[in-house]
Amino acid sequence: MSTRAGWVRALLPGTTWLTCFYLIPLALILAAAVATPDMIGRPVYGFSTANFALVFQSTYLPVVARTFAYAVLATAVCLLIGYPCAYAISRYGGRAKPALLLAVLVPWLADYLIRIYAWVQLLGREGPVNSLLARFGIGPVNLIGNPYALNLGLVYSFLPFMILAVFLAVERVDWRLVDAAHDLNAGPWRAFRTVVVPLTVGGIAAGCQLVFLLSLGDFAIAQFLGGSTYLMGNLIRDQLATAGSLPFGAALTATLLAGMVTFIALAYLVVSAGRALRRTRVRRG
Repeated sequence: MSTRAGWVRALLPGTTWLTCFYLIPLALILAAAVATPDMIGRPVYGFSTANFALVFQSTYLPVVARTFAYAVLATAVCLLIGYPCAYAISRYGGRAKPALLLAVLVPWLADYLIRIYAWVQLLGREGPVNSLLARFGIGPVNLIGNPYALNLGLVYSFLPFMILAVFLAVERVDWRLVDAAHDLNAGPWRAFRTVVVPLTVGGIAAGCQLVFLLSLGDFAIAQFLGGSTYLMGNLIRDQLATAGSLPFGAALTATLLAGMVTFIALAYLVVSAGRALRRTRVRRG
């Protein structure tokens, strides 16, 4: 009995925090999402799917699709860049590992908006990038307000999450298994593909989830670097702060959360299926 009471006391602060600052706000969002707006956009609570139907109308569906597409693209680019970086730091960093990891984290010592605004200055028509291009007779080039700048901002902002997640996974690899693969005449690429990648799939999944979820909910990067590129974060902000349709903004938020939960579930299924497949191969071997 005393053990159970001890567990209750230990869990009470965290449970209270999650209930007050996560579950209750989430319930309010879901309740507002199925409400109807009054004359000034405030929710009249009831049950209506009209707000969700509006999300998937031709006016807003491109914004939803574009948001998920940019999140997937940013995740893929972060994985392509982050995995080699994390692997190199773990395998070949040596005594410089702490310094290299610190270099990855240094940008996060600055405020989020300051980092975004720094890119605005770098890529601006009077910025150093255009000044360098002018020396070669190019420009000025409009480097801001296009999809490339938006994706650059997403990758720059969230790449450290991918690097750290993969780095931790690579650090846990038992390299004796790789040596055993080499002893069995597996080349470097085959050993990497069949041993290292399966052992680090958990870090890959964690990094992809972090980058995807953060990219999906971001709106500041699209506002400063994307120009006319409109994402769901911008649409939600406008509905809640400017346009004043709280139920529609809540429906957009619920749709975004549903997409996040779906992605997490798919990532979990992929990782679980991969582990089950590896166990099956080991048993057959």
